[in-house]
Amino acid sequence: MTRGWTALFSLVLTGCFLGGHVESFETVDDERVLGFAERIQGFYAGLEAAPLDALVTFDSSELRGYFRTDQNFSDYYASLAAQVRSGSFRGSTASRILVDDFSFPSRDLAHVEVTFVGRHMRVLRFWEIQVHRMDAWQYLDGNWYLTPEKF
Repeated sequence: MTRGWTALFSLVLTGCFLGGHVESFETVDDERVLGFAERIQGFYAGLEAAPLDALVTFDSSELRGYFRTDQNFSDYYASLAAQVRSGSFRGSTASRILVDDFSFPSRDLAHVEVTFVGRHMRVLRFWEIQVHRMDAWQYLDGNWYLTPEKF
């Protein structure tokens, strides 16, 4: 992750949040925010350089662990794979994933703006291309889960 996860953790601890914002410190405590930062780092790092529309990625038990149900994982994965395919990513792979912003609209809900960066599938189009997403994470039973949500 090119934003530097060590910097993200130190900024989270100091309350700066790398462009993200929190409703108030009374609503979302530091421990919950730190747990959130660790979860999103693990999830998006697991998607980096992986073929996003391949069975090997879909079958990853590690990635499924970020979702409350298999149905949630399937819905999210289908949406992401379709976005990457329509974005013409070479090998359907994101070489970098950037967390652009995040916010906490409530104590148990976080929105994450993410950019998937990759190369175009046509070799002569040598520049990078991007796909932007807004992901919703929900805090349930002491953990943050990615939840397919329509905004």
